[in-house]
Amino acid sequence: MSKLIYFKRYLYIIDRLRSRPCSFIELQEYVIRKLGNEDINTDFEYSVRTFERDKKDISTLFGISIQYNRKDKTYTIDEEEIEDQSVTRMMDAFSIHHALQEGNKLSPSVFLEKRKSLGTEHIHGIIHAIQNCYILKFTHKKHWEEDCTQREVKPIAVKESQQRWYLVAWDKKDERIKTFGLDRISNLKITDTKFKPIQYNVEKEYQHAFGVETYAPIQKIVLEFSWQQGNYIKSFPLHESQRILGENGETVLLAINIHTTNDIVMELLKYGSNVKVIEPISLQKEIKNRILEMTKLYQ
Repeated sequence: MSKLIYFKRYLYIIDRLRSRPCSFIELQEYVIRKLGNEDINTDFEYSVRTFERDKKDISTLFGISIQYNRKDKTYTIDEEEIEDQSVTRMMDAFSIHHALQEGNKLSPSVFLEKRKSLGTEHIHGIIHAIQNCYILKFTHKKHWEEDCTQREVKPIAVKESQQRWYLVAWDKKDERIKTFGLDRISNLKITDTKFKPIQYNVEKEYQHAFGVETYAPIQKIVLEFSWQQGNYIKSFPLHESQRILGENGETVLLAINIHTTNDIVMELLKYGSNVKVIEPISLQKEIKNRILEMTKLYQ
């Protein structure tokens, strides 16, 4: 049996248990049916012994622990315990993928966003360069400048933010680490010149970033949302540091700890009158000034 089948089996088990707890018989029927839908030979016996091996592999590969409830005789996973966001995203993508496969046709059941990120064709090559420590060369054009510049960088990581992709790299131009939007990169060349891996903790450096900007200090931001908008924000937090301070049926008060950059200003403006900045005062003033500038456009 190919390794791909093993991997698909793991993902089907995880996908099934994410929806609700179920017995081994239910899992067995689900996995065999899914593999059968993909024209994969399912004549093998999916026994409890095989499932026990799969549980160990799932724990090793994904860090996901499958628990057994002796009272209900069901298996379950606690998705909140899954700390690796890449694993969660992969599982989400897998769930969507096989749901679309079963539908056979996207239309008229599924409608995809027509906007798409630019520059994603570079991701495969960039990741290859990162993993093998190859220097990259490319043409870069900023949105606010007419001229293009030639860059030579040591790639460190690829980061996603708000449906856009960025390259985190050490730039030879001024010898510091920067982010480059993939949509602004062209003429990408993977050189055969190697470099020593750069010690840079991307997760730590961007822990308090909203987007990829970190030039401003980290501050506690307290926001008061309308009750309706607050419920949306609770279900899809602005930032991982978000915590609810209080709610009274009319408003939701919450706090986040982030760099107060232009990215968060633009995000808050998006909510219009459904949000009020309580603190810091400096951010409150910035929002006021932006609103006044907007008002002048319509006078």
